Amino acid sequence: MLKSPRLALATVFAVVGLSAAPAQAVLTTFANFTGINSVSGVRFQNSAPDDVSGTTGSLYTIDPLTSVPGSRLVSFSFLPPALAASITNVLASFTLLSSTASPAQTVGVFTLQPGLAGGFSFLSTSAISVGGTNYAAGANLLSGTFTDVSIAGQSNASAAAYNGSTGGGSTILFTSDFVSFVPNSDFDMSISLTSLAPLLFANPGAALRSFEAYSTGSFSSDPAAIVVGGVPEPSVWAMLIAGFGLVGFQARRRRIAALATTA
Repeated sequence: MLKSPRLALATVFAVVGLSAAPAQAVLTTFANFTGINSVSGVRFQNSAPDDVSGTTGSLYTIDPLTSVPGSRLVSFSFLPPALAASITNVLASFTLLSSTASPAQTVGVFTLQPGLAGGFSFLSTSAISVGGTNYAAGANLLSGTFTDVSIAGQSNASAAAYNGSTGGGSTILFTSDFVSFVPNSDFDMSISLTSLAPLLFANPGAALRSFEAYSTGSFSSDPAAIVVGGVPEPSVWAMLIAGFGLVGFQARRRRIAALATTA
């Protein structure tokens, strides 16, 4: 699994109900996807009939023939070794639907479209067997909901990033039939948009101009995702042990304080 450090507020660890001081978080990438061909996979639709003057817009996966909202076939992979042997480059049905009520912002040579909220899903297109457990077609490889995700890139360029991070102010929640997460985990979604047509552009006070693009992406968490039915990684065990130790310490302090009060 790939690890990428970034500065963020420390995760509030639900097991212990405590938060630590800000620290250097380490996100572990647990899944990724790529398109299975080079045709456009997503569309940003400006809300105005002229495709450029509206102040709101939507980003969604499209049917490859009609460009209307729909699902796309992609190649999906899990990176944890316990899953990679069975779920690497498997066909999945990818659906994305998100919208924003905010205009884009242009700073220097860069354009930012903030405020996207919505959800996505990757569903298996065929049955999958992992460690003796059978999953029928349509199993939830990975789904998510999110708010405050942004599209950003150089103005009039053919590429952009569609990114969100809980450490950066987004609200993100992942669910899956194959992996689980420590409560209140730090989540990150990173989707690359390439071959934009037309190029990335926004009129002053308006949302992005309508475009279509090819998409690839990855998904990360801190602590690392836990394979369903598997054993947590050593770093997760360390956090659990430390957390329960803190809970025991606090309980002991409360008992001592109670005894002192009644003495």
